[in-house]
Amino acid sequence: MNERIFKKNVLLVIGVYFLAIIIGILLKAYDSSKDASVYGTFKDLVPLIIAIPAAWLGYCFQRRQAYLKDIRDLWSKLISAFQDSIQYTHLSEPPQAEFGKVLKALSIATEELRAVFVNIGEDRANVGLFPFESIKSIHDKISLLGFGTKFDTEQAKITRREIIELWKKLRKHFLSELERGLAANADSPYLK
Repeated sequence: MNERIFKKNVLLVIGVYFLAIIIGILLKAYDSSKDASVYGTFKDLVPLIIAIPAAWLGYCFQRRQAYLKDIRDLWSKLISAFQDSIQYTHLSEPPQAEFGKVLKALSIATEELRAVFVNIGEDRANVGLFPFESIKSIHDKISLLGFGTKFDTEQAKITRREIIELWKKLRKHFLSELERGLAANADSPYLK
């Protein structure tokens, strides 16, 4: 569950509780019957009014934690696939096995992204757009480099720069999905 949906659900539960409080106050104030049966019934239902939204909120927190774990695990796979791609561009005549290993890592990362994120605009009628095209572009660039004697080291240098730019773009958008905070005790010579 991404942050936007999570916040929406939390606000919904807060709204339900707020509405229950208002209804309780109004019933107490305007229940003019002798035995206050309407307010009494409401009071008897309070545990249920509290329990159902609380259970939903617990479910939402569990889904949010699972989502964050999934994207943190995916982040590690993306980093590994990116590093494999960069290292591949430093080789002079890479063997087919190395070429296959890098393309496999990029393909796995792409499919893992598909497992966590829905395509933009996807519904029953439309496939939609892949949300992180940069990883597919990196795959294409490595694929064009080839392997063995067809591998051009000058083209590999150009491809390396292109891959780094694609990675920066992907990283910026992907990391916005994570809840990250400022380091409490940063280690940087640029901070005073």
